[in-house]
Amino acid sequence: MFEKNLALVPLLDWYGALLSERQRTLLDLYYNQDLSLAEIAAEVGISRQGVREGIKKAEEEISFFEQHLHLAARAEALLLAGKRIEVDAESEETRTAVRALLEAAGLTQ
Repeated sequence: MFEKNLALVPLLDWYGALLSERQRTLLDLYYNQDLSLAEIAAEVGISRQGVREGIKKAEEEISFFEQHLHLAARAEALLLAGKRIEVDAESEETRTAVRALLEAAGLTQ
């Protein structure tokens, strides 16, 4: 059984541009649009097995990027640290500065 690894969804945002257009399309249809392998095969015009292999290879590449670059993990750690500082800050000025920092880094939710 081929199961979705939903931990890869945020990694697609970080590293999707490094994938081929075909790989991005397959992952988008599979993860973001929640299509089945058969539906993707019909949409893209390849076999179900071809879809599965393409998704698997793209997942491996995204995982490789994160294992070596750690961009998503670092962003998550920065966001959590910023949120803790924001909550613990004694002044509104500090809270505002932390929010501005997180926003400038593109880490607001």
